[in-house]
This record gives sequence, C-alpha cells and structure tokens, in this order.
Amino acid sequence: MPHPRFRLGPIALATALTLLPLSFATPAFSQEPSAAASISLPAQPLGTALNELARQARLQLMVHPDLVAGKHAPAVSGTLTPRQALDQLLAGSGLTADLKGAEVIIRRTPPPVSSNSEASLPTVTVRAQALHDGSTEGTGSYTQTGPSRTATGLALSLRETPQSVTVMTRQRMDDFKLDTLTDVMEQTPGIGIYRQGDATDYQARGTDVNLQTDGLNQIRSGWYYLTSTLYSLDDMAEIDRIEVLKGSSGLIAGKGNYGATVNMIRKRPTHEFQASVRADAGSWNTYRAQADVSGPLNAAGTVRGRLVASASDAGSFRDNQGSSGKMLYGALEADLSPSTLLNVGVTYRQRDAYGIGTTQPIQRYTKAGAEVPWMPRSFNTGAEWGGYDQNSVSVFGSLEQRLANDWSATLKFSHEQVTMDDMFAGYFYDQDRVNYGRWKNMKSGNWTVAMDVKGPVNLMGRTHQLLAGAGISRFHSSVQLPLRSLTLVPLADLGMSFAQGGGSLPKPDTSDWEFGDNTFSQKQRYVYAAGLFRVADPLQVIAGLRVTRFDERDITPYWWNYDMKENAVFTPYAGLIYEVHPNVSLYASYASIFQPQTSQDEQGRTLDPEQGNTYEIGAKGEFFDKRLNASISHFWMQTKNTAEETGGLTPGGSTAYRAVSAATRRGWELELSGELARGWQMQGSLVQQNSSLNSASNYPKYQMKLGSTYRFSRGPLTGLTVGAAARWQGKTSVTNGAATLAQSGYAVFDLMARYQVNKNLSLSLNVNNLLDKQYMSGMTNFSAVGLFYTWGAPRSVNVGMRYDF
Repeated sequence: MPHPRFRLGPIALATALTLLPLSFATPAFSQEPSAAASISLPAQPLGTALNELARQARLQLMVHPDLVAGKHAPAVSGTLTPRQALDQLLAGSGLTADLKGAEVIIRRTPPPVSSNSEASLPTVTVRAQALHDGSTEGTGSYTQTGPSRTATGLALSLRETPQSVTVMTRQRMDDFKLDTLTDVMEQTPGIGIYRQGDATDYQARGTDVNLQTDGLNQIRSGWYYLTSTLYSLDDMAEIDRIEVLKGSSGLIAGKGNYGATVNMIRKRPTHEFQASVRADAGSWNTYRAQADVSGPLNAAGTVRGRLVASASDAGSFRDNQGSSGKMLYGALEADLSPSTLLNVGVTYRQRDAYGIGTTQPIQRYTKAGAEVPWMPRSFNTGAEWGGYDQNSVSVFGSLEQRLANDWSATLKFSHEQVTMDDMFAGYFYDQDRVNYGRWKNMKSGNWTVAMDVKGPVNLMGRTHQLLAGAGISRFHSSVQLPLRSLTLVPLADLGMSFAQGGGSLPKPDTSDWEFGDNTFSQKQRYVYAAGLFRVADPLQVIAGLRVTRFDERDITPYWWNYDMKENAVFTPYAGLIYEVHPNVSLYASYASIFQPQTSQDEQGRTLDPEQGNTYEIGAKGEFFDKRLNASISHFWMQTKNTAEETGGLTPGGSTAYRAVSAATRRGWELELSGELARGWQMQGSLVQQNSSLNSASNYPKYQMKLGSTYRFSRGPLTGLTVGAAARWQGKTSVTNGAATLAQSGYAVFDLMARYQVNKNLSLSLNVNNLLDKQYMSGMTNFSAVGLFYTWGAPRSVNVGMRYDF
C-alpha cells in the first residue's frame, strides 16, 4: 500500500479545529477590549473560525462543540475589534458572544421577552465544561479532531502526540456494527486478534495489550474465567471512542505490556436533548436492541443526564453455543458552580453463556506429530450444558475544578465488581480424552482513585504546559477450584468418538468435589509528572516520569504462590515534535513500562522487574481542516532484565536465573484516517513487524486493515451510504518439532449499506466475511498434547433499523 500523497493547504488548514478545545480562565479584566486588529478569516466551519479568531485576537474561548456543530461562518477580514469580528462570524447562527476582557463565552441567543411579562429571568451562562472535549459522537468522522490524553495525560492533538495513536470513533463503530470490544479490535489498525477456543486476546507489535476505561487501568489476572470472560465480550453502546496507544505506556499505566494500551472512553451527557433507538437481527438467530437518551435535566441546563441500554441474544456458528446479555449505563453531570463540574455514573452488565469449551481449541496434531482429521467450522469442543452467568457493576465519577490562570484540578474514581457464582464446563481435551471443570464463587474487582493538576506556565517568553498527579489502584480476584489434579476421561470409556463434538458429552456428577480458595491481588501507588515545553516556534519537547510502588500476592494451592514487591520503579518518557510545515510534524519518542517477576539468581535475590522500552520515530500530518490524519512511523522495542536460566540453582534449590537484555521487535506502520472528500470517510493501515523471538511466527509479519464509507448527498442515491472493510494478514504458524501447523496469508471482506429514509429513520445491511473465507483465527501449541486450532467465523448477515428523535 503506497503512502498517500497530499497537497498541503494554507496555514489555516493546520490551525483550525472542528471540535474546539475548551480553554478556561479567570482573568483580571473587567472591561471589554476595544483595540482593533487586522483579522483575516476565510469562509469555513463556525467552530474553526472561532478558534482561529481566538488565536489571532489573543482571546480565551469557551464554547461547547454541540453549539457550533454543522454551522458555517462567512469570510471576515479587515481591521476590526474583537466584538465586531465576533458579531460578523455569529450573524444568523442563533448564537451570541459574551465578551469580558479576553474571555469569550459563546451561547445561544436568548428568546425575546414579551413586553407584558411581569418579570424576565436573567440569562444563565453555563461555563463549567468537561476538560476532555475529544468526543467523536455526532461528528460523522473516522478520525478524532479534539485532544487526546491517552499517551501522556496532556491534551494533545494526534499530530502533537509523539507515538502512534489510533482512534476508533463512534461513527466507525456504528457503520460496521462493531458492538463488542472484540468486534472493534478486529477492525482496529495495528491490533491482532488471537483466539484460543472461547478465549480472545489482543496483541500489537507482537505482544499483549493493556486495557483502560476513561484512562483508568482495568487489570486482569488468573485463568480464562478471570481474563477472557472480562471486557472482550462487553457491549460498546456506552463508549464514545476507543483510543489505542501503540508501544509502551508506563507514564500513564505503570505496570503492563508494551504492545499497546486500549483506552475505552465513555459517552458523556449532552447539553442538548437527543435520543435514539436501534434494533438488529442477524445470522445464527442473533438479535440486539439499543436505546440512548441524553440531555439537560433542568431549565438552566446545569444538570444533564444520559441513559444507555442494550440487550442481545445471540447464537453462534459453533454447534450448541450461544449467549445473551444486558447493559445499562447511566451518567449525570452537574455544574456545581461556573468553575466546578461533577460527573458520576454507573454501568451494570449481565451475561449468560452456554456451550462453552473454555480455552480448549480443536486438535490437529498429536505430540508425536500424528494428524488428527480436520473438523468443520461448526465443531464445538464444549458441552451444551457448560456455561456461566456473569454480573458486573461499575461505579465511577470525576470532579473537575477550574483554578486561576487556566489551571485545573481533577479527581477521578472508579470501582468495578464482577461476579460469577458458578462456571461448569466439559470439553474435549484432545482427540482421545475429555476434561471437566467447575469453578465457583468467582469475584474480580478493580478500584482506582487518581488526582492531577495541570495548567500553563510562562517561561522565557513562551507558554508551556505542566501536569502532575498521584493515584492508587487495586485489583483483587478470587475463585474456588477443585482440590484435585487434572482428571482426564478416555472417550472410549464414554462410548464416544471425537467427531461427535462436545454436544454429546454427558454431564458428570460433581457433588463429591471439594474446592479450595485461589486469590490474586495487585496494588499500585504512584506519582507522576509531565511537561510540554515549547523550546522554539517549530519545536516542542515532552518529558515525563512516573514512580510506582507495586505489590502482588497470588495464592493458588496447586499452581503457584507469588509475593512480589517493588518499592520504586521508574518509568520515564521523552518526546520531540518538530513542525516542518503547519500541516506536518516529525517526531521521536522513548517510552517504558515494567512487569514484576519472581525469578531469583543464584544468591536468592529476586530479579528486578522486566522493562519494555519502545523507541519510535515518524511523521504525522493533518489536512483538510484537520478532518484527515495521516502518519508513518518506525518503531524498535526491546526488553531488559528478562530472566534467563543460568544452569545453577538458588539457595532454595530452584532453577536460578540472570537478567539479560532479550527480545527485540522492529517494524513500521502507515495509517490514514478521516475524510478524503466530502462524504468519503476512510481508515486504514499497513503494519510490518519483525521479532527476534522463537515464537515470532505466531504473529503475522504484515497486516493490513482498511474501512471506508461513502455517503451520497445528491442525485437519486441521496440518503444512501455504502462501505466496505478489508482485513489481510500474512502467514502464521506454530510448531512443536514433530509437526507444524500453518495458516497462509488470507483476507476477509465486509460490506455495509445504510439508507436514510427521512431525518429520523434509517435502515441498514451488513455482511461480514462476504466471500466466506475459511481461516484459522488462532493456533496453539500445547507442548504436552500437540497442536490445536480455532476457526474464524464464516459469512454472516445483519439487518437493522435506527430511529433518532
């Protein structure tokens, strides 16, 4: 895929924003400025024009994106006062400007008051706005125009962020009906999906990813029932966008993997009323319904609420397998004062699953390399009676306080509790044996409290941004497991054959099983600081450091017992951004992250945490009034303090290790997202990665993803949107020495169409895996048993309707 070429537009294309970043201050001025200045603004979107005027006239602008969405401003030029320029820009828009000192507040023009009214209510100006303003809902775009904080905590545009960041917007998810987190990740540039039976994992740049919600870590630990049953199947109806930071993220995550960090950002209540309902039906008796209502709850608009609900009932392409789920999300925002914003919310999820085979895929080769016949895509290793009922409740909120001189402080909290009373499963362990499992009283909880302060400082004639914060997060999970070793029952004893599938397995009597407690816990306490320093007009420097105190304690009767502590782990961050053109920047960055480890050296000392370091250089551009983002990057990743056997023993008699610099990964990425022409949205990437690991063949060397839609706005096809998505990856394989299981390169194509019947009603059609490509979505080497595979989903069709009020 060749790198696209662009014709660079005027400087205004680089400085305008479609969604305005909000700036707040408490200036000392009391009089409206009257000094005239030379103003030159072309005809353009109103939000862009206001932001450019604020820059030219040195104004501090406060406006909510909902007020200016879809509005355009005329060309304004000449020697004008700020008031004159604002009046010309807002003429006919239904908006007005309050101008006090250098502060501008944009609001709706109040209705005229009748002359016979006994009294007129004073105009209420809502000034407490959320600090994020990177929302994508309602933009219709495949790129993010507002700021992102996922990489550093600082509010940076994608072009200003010196790492690769991919954003899956609300429009992208809606167009292709990406309703679960796994659906989204499957079409996210640079993310690979690895399936092992019913378990799903995500990888980037050849290693695992971290998960966050609203910037707060979602820790997973333990086995299948405490990992792949969490998050991967969650409904995304409450999510505005998903920001994916590639590479290490120790500055904002502390402990974790260095492949990527996936940050799910929730929708917020809106200042204007909006509501929609949606219903879908598809292959394998799949049904889903969704409702979303949001808006002000009082006349002044100082209290706003949002309620999102979804319900689904789905079969599967696998025999005797299915699930159902419900989700309810509620959020409230309240302007406690003109400078104080409170946000609180709760999400409840419930999911039932049956016919599960847990992490057990289908056997292809034995340990000795003997072939096992291929099974059809509908083959299910799991018994129909196997399954679970999962419930989760998340409570979250934030308090945002504007301070003097454009500074602000934010306190955030989140608490999540997930429970499953009982999970029961029977499944084929291999072609000759059956295994049964039962797990009881499963609980998993994450909670976090974090606070940060940020704002500008003036130094040497330039304005810089500083950020400092601290927090504490805890994770705890527990499960009761059978107090017995693995029991494998020969299929011959059950009078069965492998080809019959798991649906034929009889349900065993487990009344005499005894269970023991297993617990997993982690705690992080941390402080961090970061700064954006404008060294020169074209050059910006970002520097940051996080110091983390980490504790982990795992107790499992049959498997392991860990007690790890790290008092001070440093994860530094550094980045350079050089603007070579108002539309294009070059960048370089260094980022790190850590993973504690239990390995000991020959003196019995525990090795230092393993570090994952990412180095990246590249170029980023934003074009067409920031409606299109493009990037090219080269990355190099290396681990340090990786445990390697010494051949000796610890004082306790265990295998001894030493710390070495180990695995390296290199590669490059090309990415494009946004509007190529009016009505034409596109998002795509081409990724190449190399690794020094022996397991490198598990991951494709090349990967391409592309999604695009076109909306007809004139002629007989007006109201029709059509689109396609493609996913291609190169060859992958696993081997155990006796045999090799390989998946050649393959491509999967999806189609979508939507027709806007009127301003309220739309009808849609989606076809996934259009050509019904048969491929393996995961291959596994169980060294003690053999090589296994998991089939990808065959062709499916979905039809739906949506009604907007």
